Amino acid sequence: MNLPIRARSRTRRRWAVAVVVGGLALAALVPVGAPAQAVVHAEGHATSRTSAASRTAAVATTSAAGTITTVAGGPGGPAPATRVAIWFPCGVGYRAGYLYVGDQLVQRVSQATGELVTVAGGVRRPALPGDRAPLGDGGPAADAATSACGSAVDAHGNVLLADTTGREVRVVAARAGTFYGQAMRAGHIYRLAGNGRVGTSGDGGPAAQAALGDPIAVATDSHGNVIVADAGVAGQRVAARVQVVAASSGTFYGMAMTAGHIYRVAGETANLRVGGDGGPATAAGLGASIGQVQPDAHGNLVLADAAAGEVRVVAASSGTFYGQRMTAGHIYRVAGDGHRGFSGDGGPATRASLAGPLGLALDGAGNLVIADSGNDRLRVAAVTSGTFYQQKMTAGDIYLVAGCGARCGLGEGGPAPKGRLIDPDGVAVDGAGNLAVSEFGAGRISNDRRVRAVAVRTGEFYGRPMTAGHIYTVAGDGSRGYSGDGGPATAAMIESTSDRMVTDSAGNLLIPAGQNNKVRVVPAASGTYYGVKMTAGRIYTVAGDGFGYSGNGGLATRAGMNFPDGLAIDSHGNLVLADGGDNRIRVIAVRTGTFYGQRMTADHIYTVAGDGDGRFAGDGGPALRAALHVPGGLAVDGHGNIVSADEDNDRVRVVAASSGTFYGRRMIAEHIYTVAGDGHRGYSGDGGPAAQAALSSPTDVTVDGHGNLLIADQGNDRVRVVAAVSGTFYGVRMTAGNIYTVAGDGRAGFSGDGGPATAAMLASPTGVTVNRQGTLFVGDYFRIRTVVG
Repeated sequence: MNLPIRARSRTRRRWAVAVVVGGLALAALVPVGAPAQAVVHAEGHATSRTSAASRTAAVATTSAAGTITTVAGGPGGPAPATRVAIWFPCGVGYRAGYLYVGDQLVQRVSQATGELVTVAGGVRRPALPGDRAPLGDGGPAADAATSACGSAVDAHGNVLLADTTGREVRVVAARAGTFYGQAMRAGHIYRLAGNGRVGTSGDGGPAAQAALGDPIAVATDSHGNVIVADAGVAGQRVAARVQVVAASSGTFYGMAMTAGHIYRVAGETANLRVGGDGGPATAAGLGASIGQVQPDAHGNLVLADAAAGEVRVVAASSGTFYGQRMTAGHIYRVAGDGHRGFSGDGGPATRASLAGPLGLALDGAGNLVIADSGNDRLRVAAVTSGTFYQQKMTAGDIYLVAGCGARCGLGEGGPAPKGRLIDPDGVAVDGAGNLAVSEFGAGRISNDRRVRAVAVRTGEFYGRPMTAGHIYTVAGDGSRGYSGDGGPATAAMIESTSDRMVTDSAGNLLIPAGQNNKVRVVPAASGTYYGVKMTAGRIYTVAGDGFGYSGNGGLATRAGMNFPDGLAIDSHGNLVLADGGDNRIRVIAVRTGTFYGQRMTADHIYTVAGDGDGRFAGDGGPALRAALHVPGGLAVDGHGNIVSADEDNDRVRVVAASSGTFYGRRMIAEHIYTVAGDGHRGYSGDGGPAAQAALSSPTDVTVDGHGNLLIADQGNDRVRVVAAVSGTFYGVRMTAGNIYTVAGDGRAGFSGDGGPATAAMLASPTGVTVNRQGTLFVGDYFRIRTVVG
């Protein structure tokens, strides 16, 4: 039950905080669909970029203190698809002019214009073992948590998706009506199959009560039945299966089926070994890894069997298909020799070696288009002889049509066989016959997470001109790498792992490009900053020149780093950064002078805390001799002290800039002190002394206008406050020096908008900041939410 909170009036101190929020104040610089997380900022350095957040906060402050509201984040688009970050493209499908991309969310790209919109999933669902956060079934699809790879569109226009983490097959209704035996509302999402548990139970019974393994892909046949590629879970001895959810009662695939029930048509449930070709499909072993499954023109089911290294067919009727005599209900190999490798192009498909084929589509001629994931290539097994994809092909043989391996060039706009594809795991044939392929990337080349198209004829598709036989990016902006220094910021590749950006007093945007081991700047105006001559709107590196700790006391642009994360600007304008992987806090001086007890030269970098040893030691002593363990979020308080979230030590620590009493402790300049967290990972201590409380992976900190210290207590799914003075803040009565929860009830999920923040569910909050009106912004896993101060 939501209880009303009485608003309390109090005099607010004027405290300027630079607020930069992904997708809010910097929409032009942050890709649509990127993680919307609050970021660390320098107190006392407001810029014009605070205006959008301030306007939003002004509206928010009309609510009662402690009320939480989402102000940014959720579904991506509409936007040009090539300007949107595609995180984990793991499947594609096509219907009626639209390409559907499984990206945890389900995205739809117009073949005509290239415009992208999100059709399901207001938030990407974390793929964590045991994560049972509410999925949102029965509610609006835009508010649902998803982790979808495969998707399909049925004859009614409803979108079917395979939710791998939720272990469900789900439906987004295109219009109001009754589908699959359920009354549905337009735009809402419903569970069609799967009870959320891993297993093999429920075969022959209601689909929604059956246990699935890892539903990875879906399709529909000519009868409207839903075909599910249910990949196995090896660790739980659940083998891969192909299953069918009957849309109507009748006999399909040689079985009598009841509408709404689920049936196994291929795969032996207890057999993790591969085998059974030529025999009954239900007795065959599919191993523990399958990919897309598609019905062909004869009703046979064609399956990409990654574990077998084969493409296999379950015959729907007896006859001759793919050059083989087949018996109804039996399974046959039609491509791949069962040996992992790359060979056989130009010869018989059954003698060729494949490596983990995952994607599969059938083109207009009935040819099998195979995403040969482990070989980083797209191949075609010809079903009839003729000229396809600018090649003369012989029926039964296999040919390369796109991809040149992992080490060749991207090949954008050039011949498809010379273009790079990294882990292509999904393929579809669009209405023009073009081949669309998703690149999962698998982390080998982080910016190769795109959807690309191989044009079959010259023309304009997805909003861009294409040449027959060439390859083009149609979705994904490639922003997960590093490039573009000195060029337009909007064209640069940035690997920003935390989005803890900051603006300086000149309005320049500073970005911690963690995986690139650099700090980059987009200047607001032309000039020289941090020793680098810059042009407005372009991007530059101001710190970092390689992996690992080096360069202390020298030019920042020549220093080595390891995952720089948190950033802050101190009252002198110096840039303070958390060199997280090196377990140090470092400072780049903006002018020559003495700071933090050290003589510094302009544009040079200096360590001010941490000896590089990833442990906990040194509290109460010199900061340079102390041990930190993955320092992350940073803030500089009104006294000039550096506040750091010492994440793996489960503490918040302070490097004193001067001697005095801060956060209830007597401190000596340049020494380090714990102000929150007792070092034991957990949740305890609310209402008591902050240093005796338990935190869990605190990732970010900020200081509000009253001097209170706010902590993103990520592992506890809460935001907590160490009160600097006694009073009521964020709707909670506080005593100076004690710690309190102001947002989150400790359960991972999304709920509670419009009610008390302490009764709301958060999902791994990673960022906190407070604007000049006293509104707290929380980065809450692809959303930004506010708590009225």
